[in-house]
Amino acid sequence: MELYQVRYFLALCETLNFARAAERCHVSQPSLTRAVQKLEGELGGLLIRRERRRTHLTELGELTRPMFQEIQAQTERIKASAKLHLNQEKKTLRLGVLPSIGPLRFARFFAQFSDDAGIELQLDEAPLPALWDMMFRDKLDAAVVVAHAERIDDRLRCHPLYKERLLCAMSRDHPLARRDNVRLRDLEGQNFLMRSNCESKDLILENCRQQGLKLHIAHRSAREDWVQVMVAAGCGVTIMPEFCRSLPEIATRPLIDPELVREIALVTVVGRPHGQLIERVLRALRAHHWHYDDAPDVEERIEIGPVRASSAKLGTTVRFAHRV
Repeated sequence: MELYQVRYFLALCETLNFARAAERCHVSQPSLTRAVQKLEGELGGLLIRRERRRTHLTELGELTRPMFQEIQAQTERIKASAKLHLNQEKKTLRLGVLPSIGPLRFARFFAQFSDDAGIELQLDEAPLPALWDMMFRDKLDAAVVVAHAERIDDRLRCHPLYKERLLCAMSRDHPLARRDNVRLRDLEGQNFLMRSNCESKDLILENCRQQGLKLHIAHRSAREDWVQVMVAAGCGVTIMPEFCRSLPEIATRPLIDPELVREIALVTVVGRPHGQLIERVLRALRAHHWHYDDAPDVEERIEIGPVRASSAKLGTTVRFAHRV
């Protein structure tokens, strides 16, 4: 049974005239007649009886007419809903981020889109497996991740954005804060705060192993704010990405011997379409020049202080979600 057969039959029900019904459906009369006959064959009985002076519906035709009318009405509702959905430009950018990726550089980038009134930025913070799951379930448009934290799935496209150094962080009055830089070996014997949600954790521990060092891990936390507050309070030192720091009470120094660097990337699902506004933001993210010279150095960032969600001027709302 085809929808055009239903449409032809209902036109015939209204006109009770094959010629006028064919004209209303913009087809030839033989085409309409064959379609109705095919429908009758599928149902196993006559729907309309043609007589010389009187054409009328059979009992089967009267029985099925309201059912066919409901099919046609439902079809029109489906078409209208689909048209409305496709005509409404999607205005929410659903962006996933790893817990260790700080907002400093991205808040400045999204502020450039303040003229795009109505765009809503939805940030979902989650570990890498959860981000992958949300990507494949179409719960995210894109995710910002560490490029080589794990092998990137073949279904994902990776767009490198910028490189980020790992720094040693300590309280302002800590002895290490008086140095220009900190060697990894200098952390031996220090109370170390392990950022358990950091994707660079394995990289740090592997370099310690290669140098024969053993960190004294005094505290562990998956909460970035807890780690930074405890560092500022003098509970110990930690290693964090340079654009992750949010407290002015923390001093940061370049980590050397070795210098540890990670690459931040934007990940999207291969072949997934986006609305024009969202695609424009994603293209701009990929094309932006994420150089070190467009961000303050370590000491200058101390004066910036926390970056709040309200600094991202996206027209309406910035929503945050944290997942574990």
